[in-house]
Amino acid sequence: MSKSKFDKFCESVRKVFGKNFLSEMTDDYREEPRGLFENKSRYVVKPTSTKQVSDFMSLSTKYSIPVVPRAGGTGLVGGQMASHEDWITMSLEKMDKIKNFSKINQSVEVEAGVNLETLQEFVKQKNFFLPLSMASRGSCLIGGNLATNAGGVNVLKYGNARDLCLGLEVVLVDGTIINDLKVLKKDNSGYDIKNLFIGSEGTLGIITSAIIRIYPLPERKVVSLMALSDPKKAVLCYEKISRQLGNFVQAYELISSVGIDFLEEKNLNFSLPFKNRPTWIVLIELAFDNPEVEDEFLVFMEKLQKQSLIEDAVVSENSAKARRMWAIRESIPEANRLVGAISSNDISIPIDKIGDFITITNQKIKRLNPELRVNCFGHIGDGNLHYNVFPPKGKFNKQFFSERDKLKKIINGECYNCKGSISAEHGIGRLKVEELQKYGDKGKLLSMAKIKKAFDPVGLLNPGVMFEN
Repeated sequence: MSKSKFDKFCESVRKVFGKNFLSEMTDDYREEPRGLFENKSRYVVKPTSTKQVSDFMSLSTKYSIPVVPRAGGTGLVGGQMASHEDWITMSLEKMDKIKNFSKINQSVEVEAGVNLETLQEFVKQKNFFLPLSMASRGSCLIGGNLATNAGGVNVLKYGNARDLCLGLEVVLVDGTIINDLKVLKKDNSGYDIKNLFIGSEGTLGIITSAIIRIYPLPERKVVSLMALSDPKKAVLCYEKISRQLGNFVQAYELISSVGIDFLEEKNLNFSLPFKNRPTWIVLIELAFDNPEVEDEFLVFMEKLQKQSLIEDAVVSENSAKARRMWAIRESIPEANRLVGAISSNDISIPIDKIGDFITITNQKIKRLNPELRVNCFGHIGDGNLHYNVFPPKGKFNKQFFSERDKLKKIINGECYNCKGSISAEHGIGRLKVEELQKYGDKGKLLSMAKIKKAFDPVGLLNPGVMFEN
């Protein structure tokens, strides 16, 4: 029996890279956080250098073997999951060097496999901080953060991963290396190629290294929790605080009482500093050097309460209390996972329309099934909502999966009506390809297809992500 193309490819890989370069697929790579997709690759490769990535891509192109790049595997839309056994999963986890830290340039060079939390701690030791931060920081890797243009809690002040990347190194499908590892904040020498790759989810090239922007640690941080009756009031408060203290606000997070119910239901350790449980909570974090800012903030909070925009408020007195406040917000994704969502949605809404979106969408879902629970939370300061629907207490999400399509139609439809986006920070992956085609601008989709064709003519890089296979 003649050997298949894939078998010949595997033989060539072992000859070039050694017999152990192709690792058998294990459960660590087979599963993803939400259990919606299974990685069907037979083999995983773990290059240790950009040259190895380049040489491997040259070989995969020669034999027309698809490659699915993978970082920490924390993605929630299936972008890291191969759909066929003859596709190769390429994990960047062994490319984990941190180098070229520069205090003057306020930058650090990292390989794609560097863990986000590790990098945060590295720069902290040097009295700097990396604003990119999210609940998965202990597991996610920088390459994946860039490939998905990750957001997190500090986007309000510092922007997404794209805004924090000064330079990039990328390997193209044919093995060509683009070395654009610059620390320049201004560079108008032609097309901004690097920003094409950031957020492309491994469909245009494989990110191997990056120059990341960092910031000096502020002398002081203050965290506050505000109790509110209505998300519209949260928006009004944001308008006021951004006008008066906008330069110092680096997080403005929305939490619903349903999220608090989930923390309690799943016995997650949290401490709510209010006598009565609010309908909505906003977490605010300010960072500053001038101590007068804190006094101004306290006066501002009193004004909000007198104006009946907030019902109550607490302010962190020390870092320990601040961490306890943040623990409430950061524990909600885990609570959601334990409860089990029927429908999970990462959407972006114009800030001025957030209140109406939540009200209208909640009403439509209640009309569909009054028993369903909505846990809406997220980064309200940048318009990013995680709008998730759950079964009634004591019941399981599988009992309501028949409602998924109806829920998707309600949520995405209302998002579209508000001129929002069906994906804010998690990407498109394999999960939202159909929705992208349905709700995306036709001119933009056509342009994306042309770009994909230019960089990956045969479609070997992460097939099925963003585009139909």
